[in-house]
Order: sequence, then C-alpha cells, then structure tokens
Amino acid sequence: MNSRNFQKLRESVGLSREDFALVFELDDPKLVQVWEETGDQVPDAITRPLAELDAKIEAAVITEIDNFSNRAERDTILIRFLTETDFALYEPDLFEQFKMAAVHGAFIARSKRAIERIGGEVTIAFMESNFYETWLGVNDFDDTRDLRIAWARQQLRGLSN
Repeated sequence: MNSRNFQKLRESVGLSREDFALVFELDDPKLVQVWEETGDQVPDAITRPLAELDAKIEAAVITEIDNFSNRAERDTILIRFLTETDFALYEPDLFEQFKMAAVHGAFIARSKRAIERIGGEVTIAFMESNFYETWLGVNDFDDTRDLRIAWARQQLRGLSN
C-alpha cells in the first residue's frame, strides 16, 4: 500500500500516528511519520492488520445497521465511549476488536452516516460512566446495552428542557 492510502486508512479507523504505533506495537512511533512522508510503500506486515481493523469496523457497522433496521423506531441513539476504561467495561467484545476508544469513535461516526443514509435519525450520546453508574444504582438496575440507551435518552431529554 502506498503511503497516501496508508495515511487515509489510518485516519479512517480513528488512529493518530501515536495511537497506531501503540495499537500495532511498533518499536518506534516515528516510523508512521516516516512511512507517510517518504511516499514509499508501507510494508504489508503493517498494512494488513490495519486493513483487518478497518474490516472489523465495517462488520460492526453492518451489525449496527441490522439492529437499527429491526427496530420500529426511526431514531436511534449511539453511545460513544471516550475512555478505554469505559469502552472495555461496557463493550468488552468490541474493545477486544478495536483496542481503543478512538477507533470506537470512528465506528460510531461510520454507523451514524450509514443509518442516516437509510433514513434514520441518529443522536450520539457520550458515556459519562459516573452519572450512569449512579443512575443504575438509584434504579437498582444491572447494566445492559438497552439500559445504556435508555439512560442516554433520559440525559438528552434533560438537556433539551
């Protein structure tokens, strides 16, 4: 893969140069900059895992579209995790695939665009785990994805009043 396509793909999965080096365990984070600025071909051993990560994001987007399509509502809330800790806690399977909250952000952005293309209305809510955990405790609930969405919907209603 040439350096320009590599940079586009890296950015499309939500990784900074530093994050890329961290996720893909590069010895020297400056290698990413070197690859992107020299115009040379980026080694397959580097581009292949990046392309695989992109494919995982696309598969997750398709699942999100399926989830949306199976609901009667035309509006949906997508919850965006801002920290690795929250991401790993609340969506461990996705975290295992994506490794970083920044990649989750790319997934949410792609999901939003895809759902909107098929006529859905999407609101992105940011996970505030301290408030969410308090809400769970007050209501004596155990965490589920549906409860996170219900919490987010309640928070958004409160902000609009």
